[in-house]
Amino acid sequence: MNRIQIKSDLANILVVGLPLVVNNLSSIAVNIADTLMASQLGTTQLAAVAIGSGVWIALFLLGLGIIMAVGPTVAQHFGARRFQLIGHETRQGLLLGALLSFIVIVIMRSIEPLLLWMRIDAEVCRLAQDYLSALSWGVLAAYGYHTLKQMSEGVGRTIPIMIVMGVMLPINIGINYVLMFGKLGFDPLGAVGCGFGNALSFWLMFLMLAGYTLTSRHYKKFGITCGKLRVEWEVFSRLILLGLPIGMSLFLQSGLFTTVALLMASLGTVAVAAHQIVLSYSGLVFMIPLGLAMALTVCVGQAVGRGDTSGAGRIGYVGIVTCMVLSSISAITTFYFGPVIASIYTQDKAVLELSVMLFKLAALLQLGDGVQVAGAFALRGLKDTRVPLILNAINYWGFGFVAAYVLGIVFKFGAQGVWTGLSFALLSAAFLMVGRFVFLIRVTQAKALKRSHLGSNQ
Repeated sequence: MNRIQIKSDLANILVVGLPLVVNNLSSIAVNIADTLMASQLGTTQLAAVAIGSGVWIALFLLGLGIIMAVGPTVAQHFGARRFQLIGHETRQGLLLGALLSFIVIVIMRSIEPLLLWMRIDAEVCRLAQDYLSALSWGVLAAYGYHTLKQMSEGVGRTIPIMIVMGVMLPINIGINYVLMFGKLGFDPLGAVGCGFGNALSFWLMFLMLAGYTLTSRHYKKFGITCGKLRVEWEVFSRLILLGLPIGMSLFLQSGLFTTVALLMASLGTVAVAAHQIVLSYSGLVFMIPLGLAMALTVCVGQAVGRGDTSGAGRIGYVGIVTCMVLSSISAITTFYFGPVIASIYTQDKAVLELSVMLFKLAALLQLGDGVQVAGAFALRGLKDTRVPLILNAINYWGFGFVAAYVLGIVFKFGAQGVWTGLSFALLSAAFLMVGRFVFLIRVTQAKALKRSHLGSNQ
């Protein structure tokens, strides 16, 4: 790799990725605002939002992973200039999202018995269920929005996504504030108001992006509205085969975080509150490497579509190193400025002290998380999803959950033990995902070289 190529690859990643970083920061800002507002309503309301949002994210990501098959598929079609197929894949993605919505809604509205079985406080369980039931009204719109988002990412148009989230950020927070605290004549709904506010915001986001997609000249050549809106099981099966491993990988990772939240609930409301604060901030800084990693799927996928395997590998390496550098900076900042960060979220002495301890462990988690997501999204650009699923299953649950449970519950190190297991699971995930990408690129390039030699000999 020469410097010119590296600069060009980095520029491409930043052009696609920076709007996604802004989009992700806007999205996580809503979650942080929800946490801050819920904390003003007391630890019970905060615990309900923490547990409810954890369950929602785990379920949502399982379906979102399947829809995320649209992104690399569209990217490779775009690189190969198969424009009409982009519209076709988008229509099928919208139908698939509608089917997934029905399944997710049913589960969301039936989760309270499971929470009670986990021996979580009955009032927290009731509030968490009410939060999820309210939020379920926005599931269909959420999947519709993300289908269009995946299509836009695949063709490299990420600025419209950034604009939608930028506009919706103050609107979403404002709606949640009004409903949670009972402003403008509304009754105060607490955690339930947060669920209704986010559901309404999902519909506004979907309508905004759909309106732009259907009217902008940049999307006309894809023929999104030209074909019939009917299920084609061949396309469905292809998207599911590619996307289900992505969804399962996301579900395994988010399920680990959800299970950790439940473990924290068994340690008391102070542990839950501290966990939510540290996780909320770690999620915020994670949005930067995540946005650039999402760009890797696009850039790597388009290179593959053009038949440029060496370029795909080079872009992947540049992106992984970039995410590693950024994650290192955030890890160092978190380690040394944990007390300052914690004081922004809470003034409760017990919660503050535990949060500061957990922030030191979160530094390790942030480093591992930033690198593993870069490797994972680069692999998706290659349409490699099944092996990463197996690696994630072994790592997150065979290692991560066991370590968190044994250290936190069995050996009674509490919240610090749980976060130690969680942090090391993310570090090992980084090695696994990057190692898989390096291996696959070498195999792909070796095959391409072999084909070129055979062609020259003939």
